[in-house]
Amino acid sequence: MTTLKDVAKAVGCDVSTVSRVLNGRPNRVSGENRSRIREAAHRLGYVANRTASSLASGVTRTVGLLIPNVFDGVYAEYIETLDLELSAAGYALRPFICHNRPEKENTALDALLHHEVDAMIAMYHNAERCAAQYEVIRRNGLPLIFRSNVPEVDGVFDCVLLDIDAGYRALAEHLIERGCRKIGVVGGCADALQEGRAGAGADFFRAALQKAGLPADSRNAVPCEDSQEAAYRAVLERLEKEPDAFDGLIVHNINKVFGCCRAVGDAGLSIPGQVKVATISDLALCRLYSVPLTVWAQPVPEICRALVDLTLARLREPDAPCRTVKFHSTLLARESTQPTHERK
Repeated sequence: MTTLKDVAKAVGCDVSTVSRVLNGRPNRVSGENRSRIREAAHRLGYVANRTASSLASGVTRTVGLLIPNVFDGVYAEYIETLDLELSAAGYALRPFICHNRPEKENTALDALLHHEVDAMIAMYHNAERCAAQYEVIRRNGLPLIFRSNVPEVDGVFDCVLLDIDAGYRALAEHLIERGCRKIGVVGGCADALQEGRAGAGADFFRAALQKAGLPADSRNAVPCEDSQEAAYRAVLERLEKEPDAFDGLIVHNINKVFGCCRAVGDAGLSIPGQVKVATISDLALCRLYSVPLTVWAQPVPEICRALVDLTLARLREPDAPCRTVKFHSTLLARESTQPTHERK
């Protein structure tokens, strides 16, 4: 195996000079010598030992991504877009898929604490399970950047704040405007609605219904696990017991919405004729579905650029004040919530 010493011998330079050039730190090395070193390394078949380089420099050129799952296609879109943005900046992306399991979240955050990655982007904030680790990370000034809809993160960590919870109000108001009077919520804040608890999404939903003089209680709730199959079973069971339970559905995410649509059809009901359906987040499949779906769409490319900008800025200036970037989602009305007479 070709070593740094072999390359140094071939070009007549010392090993430290060759190391700096091949590891991207060619300070005070002339352009001519840089070219000679790189040409010799290529000719001799030198391959850098990135693990050794990382140990020596304390820099991995890797950013971790703490993400709940990839079943929800929006998260897959985040992974792809973040990978492209980070690659352009010379960093690799290392996803940690946690499936909402505490031990996996701990492993991901430990990777930052143990300097296995230079920074960590977290796609959600879970103070209930991770508060202790968050505090250790904060005290040590490690780069943890959040994409969150939890305002408590603001000012504590660098973060991108989203208005996902406000989507429940926007979609409820949209469905009410389209004539819906019995609106169900599938997943997401459905648990809070069923139990009568406060919660950002549930509070926004209740406010929209109460403003229209409509009841908002456990009858609006369709709790379910986070999968198409679970959403299908929960919605179908409710509609089989109560065929007119809903004339509108707000679905927590794309990982449930197609199961909901199938359940509506299998219950003998039509979309949007008898039940109008809307969901939070957007994908090409939502646009291309047999009945294109109304969505509360996040600006994913812009969010990813902001997350990467915050990450790189934190790596450059570890002691700078925390920054928050806020984004607003957009209601995109499509055929799934159209009045029947407007369908083409």
